[in-house]
Amino acid sequence: MHDNEVFRKEIANSMLTESIAVQAGPGSGKTTLLIERLKYIIKNRNNSLSGIACITYTNTAKDEIIERLQTEGMQFPPELFIGTIHSFLLEHVINPYSYLAHKEKKPYKLATVGYARGHKQKIGELLNRQVHFINESICKSFESLGRDEEGNPYCYRNKISTEVARAWKIYMRDNGYIDQQDVIYLSYLILNKYKHIRKAFSLRFPYILVDEYQDVTFFQEQIFSLLERTSFFCVGDFNQSIFSFTGAKPEVFQAKWNNECYKKYTLTNNFRSTEYIVQFANLKTEIVQGGIGSNGMSEQKVVFIKEVGSPGEAIELFHHLRKSIECEKQYKPFMILARQNKYIEALNDLMKDKEVSVNQFLNKLRELHYRCYRILENTLLAILYKRRNEFDKAVAKMAEAFSYLFFNNPPNYISLADIGYDAFMWRKLQIFTLQYLDSLVLTETSVADLFLKVKQFVSEQSKTLYGKAIGKKIVILNYKWSGQKKASQTTLLSQLIEQLEFRENLSGNEGHTLSIHSAKGQEAESVLVMAESEAQLMEWLGENEESEEARIGYVAFSRARKLLCVWAPKIQEVEYIHLESHVEFRSMIQTETTDITSIL
Repeated sequence: MHDNEVFRKEIANSMLTESIAVQAGPGSGKTTLLIERLKYIIKNRNNSLSGIACITYTNTAKDEIIERLQTEGMQFPPELFIGTIHSFLLEHVINPYSYLAHKEKKPYKLATVGYARGHKQKIGELLNRQVHFINESICKSFESLGRDEEGNPYCYRNKISTEVARAWKIYMRDNGYIDQQDVIYLSYLILNKYKHIRKAFSLRFPYILVDEYQDVTFFQEQIFSLLERTSFFCVGDFNQSIFSFTGAKPEVFQAKWNNECYKKYTLTNNFRSTEYIVQFANLKTEIVQGGIGSNGMSEQKVVFIKEVGSPGEAIELFHHLRKSIECEKQYKPFMILARQNKYIEALNDLMKDKEVSVNQFLNKLRELHYRCYRILENTLLAILYKRRNEFDKAVAKMAEAFSYLFFNNPPNYISLADIGYDAFMWRKLQIFTLQYLDSLVLTETSVADLFLKVKQFVSEQSKTLYGKAIGKKIVILNYKWSGQKKASQTTLLSQLIEQLEFRENLSGNEGHTLSIHSAKGQEAESVLVMAESEAQLMEWLGENEESEEARIGYVAFSRARKLLCVWAPKIQEVEYIHLESHVEFRSMIQTETTDITSIL
C-alpha cells in the first residue's frame, strides 16, 4: 500500500489486540506515528485502568514524546509509562520482586553511573593490576558488561574475560547491587520463573510500544516474548542497527518482522532530507525511500570534499559551504560526525576557540553562594540549549538545576522519595518548567525576577499535576542576593545567556562534533561526515546487510536535512564514478561546482 496519510492512519488505528511491526527508515516520521498509536490506545482501551508502556531507547527520545504530547494538550493517564526499558523494568519488576533472587530476601539496588570507579581496588585484584593502571576505559567496560545468550557475563567491548566478568557480577551482587544490563537479565529470570508474576505483569500492561526495535537485545526480546497477554507496537529499522557492543542484533527485529502473528508495515516516505541525500542513502539498502518533505525538491547534491589534506581544512570548507544553507530555527544548524571518540576529541581540540570570560555577576555569585550559582547557571544553560534546539542538553541542565534547587546535590545523589516523587513525575516537571522558561522575554527578565517566577511556577505545577506542596523544598529561591541585590535587579537574563553562549562555545564546533553512534536519532540542516581513512569511507559506503560498519555509514549520511558533506584523506574522484547521479566534488580552491562527469 502507498505510504500516505490514509496508510498511516490505518496503522495508528489498528485493532488494539493486534501486534504490529513497522519498518521505518530515517526521517520517516516514526515518532509521530508512534505518538498517534499511543494516543489511539489511550483513548480507546476497554479498561481505563489498563497500563500502557512506551519504551524508548534513550531518555532524550522519552522527553521528546512527553513534550510533543504536552504540546498537543494530551492528558497523561496515571497508568502510562514512557521511558527506557531499564527504568521500566526497574520500577515494575526489580524494585517489587528482586528480593526473590536475593539470598537475604532484600531488593537489589541499581548501581549508579561511576560505581566501578569507586571500586578500583577490587577491579585491580580481578585484573591483577595496580590501581593506578585502572583507567576510565576499563571502568566503562566493567559498567557495560552484558550477558551472552546463555546468560554468561560477557564484555562486548572485548576488554574483559568471561571469568573476570563473572567475578565482578558476583561481587556486585554480594554487595546488594546490580548494573543496568542485569536489570534486564534479572527481570527475565524472575518473569520466566514465576508464572503468577509474569501473568500479572502482562495483564497490567496489555499494551506495549517499543521504539528503535533494532536495538533490542536478546534478553529484552525474551522478556517481551513471555508477555502472552500483551499486544505490541514495534518500530525499527534493520539498516540502523549499530549497537552490537551492547548485545543488540538486527536479527532480533528481523525475527519480529517474520513473525506471522504480527501485521507488518513499511514507511517509505522521508520527510527530512533532500532527494539527493535520500537517493544517496538508498544505494546502501533494499528499502527505497522517497524524499517528499519540504527539502525534497532541493537541487543540492551530496558534496565529496577533495584535494583537502587536513581535517581542519575540511571543516573550514564545510562551514564555507553551509553559509548558503538556510537554517530553520527549530533545527540544529550543523553536526560534524566521526567514528571514534579519540578522533572527535582531537577535532574539538583543533577547533576550540579562546574562552570568553563569564559575566562578573556569575563569578561573584559563585563565591558568595555556590548553591544559588549552580541553580542559576544550569537554568540559564537550559534556556540557552532549548532555544538552540539542543533539547537533550537542555533537559540535562534542567535536571541539574532542579537537583541543586530541591536537594543541594548533583543529580546522582538525590532521593526523590524525600519529596514524594517518582522519576517520571520528576522529569515531567522539569520539561514543563523548561517550556515555561522558554516563554520568558529574556530582555525584560532580571535574575531576581527569574528566581521568583520559577518558585511560583514550580509550586503551582506540583500542586496542579500531583497534588503535592513543595514550597518548603524550594525556599532557596527566596534568596536575598546579599552583596548583589542591586545587580540582581538590573542584570537581565539576555546578558548572562549571551556570555554563557560564548563560554560554552556553542557557536563553534564544540558540542556539534559527535560520534556517529551518539548522533543516532538526531538531525541537522548541514552535516559533515569525516572518515579517518579512505578505507573507512569505503566500508561506510558498502551495503547495509554486509556489515555493521556499512550501517554506521548509513546512520551518518541520513542525519543531514539539506547539505551532506563527506571527507576522507586523499579522496580520488575516479573511485566514485558510480555515485555521479548524486554527488558533486568541491575543493578548497574551487568556487564553482565540479560535476563528477567532468573528469571523464
